Amino acid sequence: MHSTTERSTGLARRVAPDRLADDRGSSSSIAMVLLAPVMVVLMFLAWQAALWNHARSQARVVAQDTAVLVARSGLDAGAAERSARSALESDDDLDGVSVSVSTANGLVTVTVRAEAPGVVRGTSSIIDVQAVASIEQWAQL
Repeated sequence: MHSTTERSTGLARRVAPDRLADDRGSSSSIAMVLLAPVMVVLMFLAWQAALWNHARSQARVVAQDTAVLVARSGLDAGAAERSARSALESDDDLDGVSVSVSTANGLVTVTVRAEAPGVVRGTSSIIDVQAVASIEQWAQL
C-alpha cells in the first residue's frame, strides 16, 4: 500500500499537468477574444478599400472613354454626357452620379463626381475624377 505522502504527491503530479493545460487554454481563448474583433475590422477595411478603388476605377474609365469619344470622334458633348451618366447609373457601384463635359482651348474635359457607398452605413466616399483629351482636327500646312 501507498503511504499518504505518496498519495498526495501522486495526486499533485496528476493535477499539475491538467491545471497547466487549462491555464494555456484560457490564455489562448482570451487572445482569440481580443484579436477576433480586430481581425474582423481589418477584413471589413480591406473589403471597403477594394470597393472604393473599384468605383474610382470605373468612374475613371468612363470619363476617359467619354473624353476620347468627344475629342476624336466628334461626338456631341451633351450626348456624351448623357451616355456617360447612364452608363455609371446603370451599375450599383456609384450613387448620385453627375457628369460634365466641356470643350475649351482645343481640350475636352470630362468630370465625374459620384458617391461610392460603404459596407457600413456612413462610410461612403466621394469620388471626383477628371479626364482630359486634346481635340483632333485637320491643321493647315
